[in-house]
Amino acid sequence: MTLSLDEVRETICQWTASLWDPQTGGFRHNAEIGPNVMSTTDVVWMRYAVNETDLAAGHREEVISYLQGCQDPSTGKICHDPGPAGQGHSCGHAFWQTVRALNLLGADLRHFPHHLRSACTVKGLERWFDAVDWDGPESNHHEVLALTPLLVSLDDPEWADTYYRKIAQQQDPETGAWPRSRVNISRTFAYTALHRAAGRMPPEPERMLDTIFSLQRPSGFWEDRPRFLTMDSIYLLLRPARKLDYRRLEADQALARASVALDEFYRLHGAQVRDNPHSMSANVHAFALLQEAFPERYPCEPPFRFHWDRAEAYYSDVIACGCDGQTA
Repeated sequence: MTLSLDEVRETICQWTASLWDPQTGGFRHNAEIGPNVMSTTDVVWMRYAVNETDLAAGHREEVISYLQGCQDPSTGKICHDPGPAGQGHSCGHAFWQTVRALNLLGADLRHFPHHLRSACTVKGLERWFDAVDWDGPESNHHEVLALTPLLVSLDDPEWADTYYRKIAQQQDPETGAWPRSRVNISRTFAYTALHRAAGRMPPEPERMLDTIFSLQRPSGFWEDRPRFLTMDSIYLLLRPARKLDYRRLEADQALARASVALDEFYRLHGAQVRDNPHSMSANVHAFALLQEAFPERYPCEPPFRFHWDRAEAYYSDVIACGCDGQTA
């Protein structure tokens, strides 16, 4: 039986509202782990994905103040909690998530990201990329995502061409995936979404899609339990595959398997997954994509939304102006 996304929306809205912490203005991770950048931005993203009008559960100004206050005024950095709530994600990931969450809330950063100022020129950007071994085990594509607000806000065609050229250098031309030394589905998704946000298609898209096809498991997922690898793969087999009209029937069959599996998983384990907003965010956004693929299977009004590949979500006036905004 297909899930009712209207019921999923109601559950998500009630649950996320219960996570708000009046002492800080942010959203908690769960009953044991307090508010942090990851959980707060994930809540905003999820409520946006289910097309809820009130993205901050009635606490817009407090949530904006909390997120703005997480930015270091001297460096411009925003850091994830390095503990369980941070789940090992980087400061670049925190910056990227926060810019988008603030944008969805109709707000902006307080401070320019001074730690990225050296990458604001074409030469500086080249040096930034060249300083990292992107094939190495320590490399993290979340740091590249941190440059997305610069990409959108600087509006410099030469800078953008350099950005995409440096990303392309990390790709394995045989698999079409990133990086060269292995297949990282999340990096492949992230770089593809960055291309689509600019109306571009990544190099070797058909080979990339062949690789994603080959990695789907008999369960219908791309991992043991559906999280971001599954969400990422659903995106790739939906939007880029349909844009290219590549292996359309097989892609729809793969998406159908994922749909049936995710419905069943959510019925059995939804309450457990909701103990982790980041994991739940992946599932909610996967449902948004599956509804796009099969609207007749998931009737729901208003529909869910997946807008990770919309460039305007990462725009910042503070970055475009090149200086700190209002700190009041």
